[in-house]
Amino acid sequence: MLPRDIIDHIAAFVGVLDPDGTVVEVNETTLRVSGSSRSEIVGRKFWECGWFGHDPRAIGQIREAVERAAGGESVRFDATARTASGDLMAIDLMIYPIRDEAGRITSLIPSAIDITERKRFETDLQRSLDLLERAQRIGHLGHWSYDIATEKLEWSAEARRIFFSDRQPAEVSAEMVTRLIHPDDVDRVRAGMIAAVMERHSFSASYRIRRDDGEERIIEVEADPDYSPDGQPVRFFGIVRDVTQAHLRERQLTEQQQLVDLSLEPILCWSLDDGLLHWNPGCQKLYGYSREEALGRAPQELLSSQFPVPVSEIRELLQAGESWTGEVTQTTRDGRQVMVEARIDPVISEERRIVMEAHRDITAHRQAERDLKISEERLAIAAELTGLGTYDRDFATGLIQLSPEPCGKVLGETVTLERMLSKVHPADLPGVRAAVAQSEDPSGSGLYEEEHRIVLPSGEVRWISVNGRTFFEGEGSERHPVRAIGALLDVTDRRMFDEQQRLLMGELNHRVRNTLSVVQAIASQTLRSARDPRSFVEDFKGRIQSIASAHKLLNETTWQGANLTDLLREQLASSCGSGQVYTDGPEVWLPPQVALNLGLVLYELGTNARKYGALSAPGGRVQISWEVRREDDKSVLRLDWREFGGPPVRPPAARGFGMGLIERTIGSTVEGETEIKFLPEGLQCAIELALANSPPQRPTSVGP
Repeated sequence: MLPRDIIDHIAAFVGVLDPDGTVVEVNETTLRVSGSSRSEIVGRKFWECGWFGHDPRAIGQIREAVERAAGGESVRFDATARTASGDLMAIDLMIYPIRDEAGRITSLIPSAIDITERKRFETDLQRSLDLLERAQRIGHLGHWSYDIATEKLEWSAEARRIFFSDRQPAEVSAEMVTRLIHPDDVDRVRAGMIAAVMERHSFSASYRIRRDDGEERIIEVEADPDYSPDGQPVRFFGIVRDVTQAHLRERQLTEQQQLVDLSLEPILCWSLDDGLLHWNPGCQKLYGYSREEALGRAPQELLSSQFPVPVSEIRELLQAGESWTGEVTQTTRDGRQVMVEARIDPVISEERRIVMEAHRDITAHRQAERDLKISEERLAIAAELTGLGTYDRDFATGLIQLSPEPCGKVLGETVTLERMLSKVHPADLPGVRAAVAQSEDPSGSGLYEEEHRIVLPSGEVRWISVNGRTFFEGEGSERHPVRAIGALLDVTDRRMFDEQQRLLMGELNHRVRNTLSVVQAIASQTLRSARDPRSFVEDFKGRIQSIASAHKLLNETTWQGANLTDLLREQLASSCGSGQVYTDGPEVWLPPQVALNLGLVLYELGTNARKYGALSAPGGRVQISWEVRREDDKSVLRLDWREFGGPPVRPPAARGFGMGLIERTIGSTVEGETEIKFLPEGLQCAIELALANSPPQRPTSVGP
């Protein structure tokens, strides 16, 4: 065994093991690098030392190596060990046995050297080779060398792949490569290589090969001959490229250009650097520029192109090999603007990046779309304003497309016929089904006209007018309906108006008859009580005017009723002196019949006050007040008429026509009561009338 002072001066990592793997000695270099003390290492199994503890697989590998060395075998392999700093060190480890004179193994000597830098260099080198091979594979570029003296060929992986695809032989000879060259090209290639050697210049050629898999490829080869110091040629070194796809693209481009010239659509070809390269007859026809005027110019400048996105974005796409499609506004030679649908594709030809554009003139199409949109907007506005809607029934699918109005929002915009019929009023359903069946009859006109009611989910009933036409296909017995189109109109308001008009006309006839009867009775009574013809005319005229004033108010509300305040103003207008009549009470809505009869009563009270009562004296006044109260299930109006400041009042010996009219009107013609008191200070009249159930409105007060 070597003395310790000797092994401590060895730069490598050295130790001594018993045949069972126990560490007996270790040098200072190992202890320093591993950061261990001698006492921590000596006596332990070699594979249990701390520098191998980072990797369980390494521990097994070391143990196996020790066992093999103990069996008499020298073992060498690469491993990793952890240093004092915690880094991993690559080592070249060797374990060899030591024998005594009898040949017995007495100890094992492990030794190792640091190969970390070598491993790093090998890794970097391999990475570079991998990148080179990858670049060659992507670019279909391989390299090769040919030793002229030995006729030995050396190939890169990509060069082998180009010539032999996946069926690569173990050895490649010049004769094997020559057999792959197309028979029509082999003599030209051989002559070119000989000329390059003899004339000391580079060799380049493009030729065809037929690989063992039967595929024909087109390749390009470039090579330089090398010479010895005495001028003798010794080898060729060169590169090989597979240009099959490029040639195919070139041929396709040529064929495409021929097709382009035959196309009626505008097709142009341009270079990112050199402007327009091709301008077909379709371009000349649409844009007005001849081929001579267009070639060499940038198409965007020639046509003042307006793209929906920046031109820089489109160029970036093209340079990245991607296409662009969109609508572009172009300007023709005569200044017109046309809209085209453009597809722009990048194409590579002869190492140049060119661009091919195909245009389709959509100017008329877009104008038609704009016109259609305007028409649809007008139709939508008209439909919204009139309530007009449409339906479109497809007999093949059984579905009906409805516009939102007047039924689509309720039924849905896509429904079946049965779904529509389910909303028809039960009383109208038989007639609707019969009309639908008649419109679908191939022997008929296909017309459909019907007005019917539908019942909404809320229970509301609406009237719908439907006008449509069914379209047929086929002849004779093969004739059948295919489509039905029509219009829907909500005519509920018209129906309600017609019904209201009918009711109003009936009501008007009834009221005219009643009014004539009232006029006849007033004329008769007035004549009977008149002192002379002049007083008859005056009294009769006033009472007719009272009726006319009440009618005027009722006409303003289409005979829905009249406001009590308005009725007072109209009936007392001829009786009231300035500031002599005071009113106080809420706004009250009077039914038509109540308004008519109360108007006559108020007129008679006003006329009596003007002739004989408070309004006949300058200081007299009339106080009119009213209120509405609830009694049982109805509203009751109480109106009080009080006169002050007039001549002393005495009860009349006999009732005149006016007072009689007041007492007869309330109670007989309308439900209510009247009480008249002839007090010395002035006449008082209390009137109570039954009203329709309507809430009192805001109070109002009128006075001087």
